[in-house]
Amino acid sequence: MVLLACLWAADQLTSEWKALLNKETQLLKLWSGVGVFFSANTHPLGSFTSVVLSPRGKAGGGSSDWGFYSVELKSPTRTVAVSGSNDRDEALELAQALSRFLGVDLSVDGGHARPPDARLEAAPLEREQAPPSLPPGSRIRVRQGAQGLVLQLPGCGWRPLFVVKAGIALVIAVGGPAVFGLAWVRTYGLRQLTSAEPLMALAVFLCLGGLLLWSVIREVNRGWSLAASSQGIEHSRTRGGKPGEVTRLPASQIEDIDLREPEEEFFGSLTVVIEHKKGFVRIGAGLSREELEWTETMLRRALATRRAPRDDGDSPLLMRAATRN
Repeated sequence: MVLLACLWAADQLTSEWKALLNKETQLLKLWSGVGVFFSANTHPLGSFTSVVLSPRGKAGGGSSDWGFYSVELKSPTRTVAVSGSNDRDEALELAQALSRFLGVDLSVDGGHARPPDARLEAAPLEREQAPPSLPPGSRIRVRQGAQGLVLQLPGCGWRPLFVVKAGIALVIAVGGPAVFGLAWVRTYGLRQLTSAEPLMALAVFLCLGGLLLWSVIREVNRGWSLAASSQGIEHSRTRGGKPGEVTRLPASQIEDIDLREPEEEFFGSLTVVIEHKKGFVRIGAGLSREELEWTETMLRRALATRRAPRDDGDSPLLMRAATRN
């Protein structure tokens, strides 16, 4: 115990760190160790092209002492971790401040590097122009409607997570009754297998496995319905081509639309993330990167579309003029 305590104390002492960014000398200095005097590294600030915020280990792999979210400076040849936090909002604010200070772009969770104060800038999608062509073989459906740009995204398909869940469901529905039946026969004999108790237990296994498999198949086939315009984005999940409950995100609440990598290392999937003031909406899991890039671009351009001038504002004046005549 004493040895473990000494090792823990040594780790705490040597894990201190300090980062200094000097715009006059154009240098980044990183110190670490007891009193931050054990070691120091110097990097030229001009070599960094972007600031990266990512879960620890996704990009350059920040120190575990800085928290789950790592803030890093990235250049074409290296990535240098400078800070981090367990609080994502705190880490994001730090990354944004660092991006503004250096005048470089910001990349969040593996997304595109963009200026921190222009995350939603895009070329407006004009109504008289047809949307760009979809990637070859895409099952996305697109049209221009009264609500703006309307997108229908297909279900996520059999991703690894759902394959595992389906396997568990089959094990419960098939393996459970088989193992239980063999154990019952060995204990009570084959004749007792048709009594009420074992039949009820077998039915429970079948129902549990069947319900889990049904929920997995249902999720695999659920798609997305999106309507985007300058006023905001409406989204809902679809099942059998029919939209469900619609959620509206006003344009004033939307902070970013970007591709994001998941925090899950094994079962996650690249998605389009709509970040708003109350949270996140992840859409398009299971689609190809080209389809996700296209969807992200279309949503950003639809959100930047200029509102069409309304003529009904002049109708009261015309009616009064007609009445006078």
